[in-house]
Amino acid sequence: MKENKTPIINKIEIDENTAEPTIVEVPVDQLPAESQESSKETAKPNEDLHLSAKSIGKQMVMKQVLGLNPNNNSTNKRQKLFKNIMTITFLVVVLAVLAITFYNDFLSPEAQQNPPNWQEIQATLSQNWFYVIFALLSLLMCFLSKGFKLSVMCKKMTGKWRIKACMETAIVGHYYNYVTPLAVGGQPFEIYHLSRHGVHGGVASSMPIAAFFMYQFAFVVLGIFSLIIFTPGANLLQFPDSLMYSTMAAIARPMAIVGLTTCLLMPLIVVIFCILPKACAKLVYFVMYLGGKMKLIKNVKLTTYKTLKTVIGNAKCIKKMGTSPLIFFVTFLISIVEVLALCSIAYFTLRFFGFDNPNAWSIMEWAQIVIVCIVLYAAVSFIPTPGNSGAADASFYSLFKVGLVSVAGLSFPAMLLWRILSFYSFIIIGFAFTTLKRKSDRKKEQMGVPLYKE
Repeated sequence: MKENKTPIINKIEIDENTAEPTIVEVPVDQLPAESQESSKETAKPNEDLHLSAKSIGKQMVMKQVLGLNPNNNSTNKRQKLFKNIMTITFLVVVLAVLAITFYNDFLSPEAQQNPPNWQEIQATLSQNWFYVIFALLSLLMCFLSKGFKLSVMCKKMTGKWRIKACMETAIVGHYYNYVTPLAVGGQPFEIYHLSRHGVHGGVASSMPIAAFFMYQFAFVVLGIFSLIIFTPGANLLQFPDSLMYSTMAAIARPMAIVGLTTCLLMPLIVVIFCILPKACAKLVYFVMYLGGKMKLIKNVKLTTYKTLKTVIGNAKCIKKMGTSPLIFFVTFLISIVEVLALCSIAYFTLRFFGFDNPNAWSIMEWAQIVIVCIVLYAAVSFIPTPGNSGAADASFYSLFKVGLVSVAGLSFPAMLLWRILSFYSFIIIGFAFTTLKRKSDRKKEQMGVPLYKE
């Protein structure tokens, strides 16, 4: 039987029975004659899963961040320019923050009046060294929780756990999320990795989207709860005044509201789309039309299609999850654990450098720092640099400066160790893993060995 090579294009139509917008595939030869020539230039068979992971990630970044077409001849030059600009910006911001915080801790007039006591520092670190182990375990929990969440979803959708593939996908996803601005690189690489290791079709596409949605949902819920708790009028956890009324807290609270609103936007649109699909689709069309009239959107039709495609895909994933309340609840709890594990790294880093609140039990002390961390993460979540670099460094330095005020000279090294554990370690581990995994998979393919076992 001859294989059909007719180019396929995707378009969005309203289902007559459900009134929901759906994405349908249409052969180019079925379009009107005047539309076929232009469509054939851009249409191609559906072979996305056979692209390399590097190509998928680049296309996602170029489309979502710059709005460029990766097939355009000028894209390579723009891509290199964008990469160079982002690299220089990243280095300048990070180095500037490091220089300022180092100066503030060791060279400023205030630091000169109260110089570090190196014997006290040595005694503190030698006494609390084991907290580094707990910080590393928290880092491990970030990987395990995401991998297990994907495994639970995989079991629900395919009947198989695929624990190895899902754990590997968690490492890959974390790596590319941390090396791309606005964290847009992780999901396409996760889809690619799953599709090559036993999870095919729509399941490979829907699992990372659903996992991301659940993480955002859990983060927003924890963020709202943390903002309520970390308010001077409430103070249910009896925060120290040095934390509650600090300049850092005064700046972080309003920024956290902005960050949580941004994080809530896409999940909220998806939920509304699940409930009122036709009305939500009309709203998207109206917003895009308005954006076009205001010259904010260049290609209204393409942007509308991309937006609806994203919303429809997310809505389908959430509906699948919604068919099993137990799975939805379990993955939500795992996402909560994932957020708490990330924030616990800061707490154990503080404890390693001597933080101790004598007026609170250990569990309350942990809760206080974790809640402040969630507020800070929300406050910098909309900063468009890889890992929110610059803003995250400065805000958490302020937290460590407040928490370690009794021990001079430890705020800068505490911030530096926290940043290594909570950001650079994801990149180092992910880079090492993806490099080794790529070589291993290539060797298996050359030997004719399958990448996974059924």
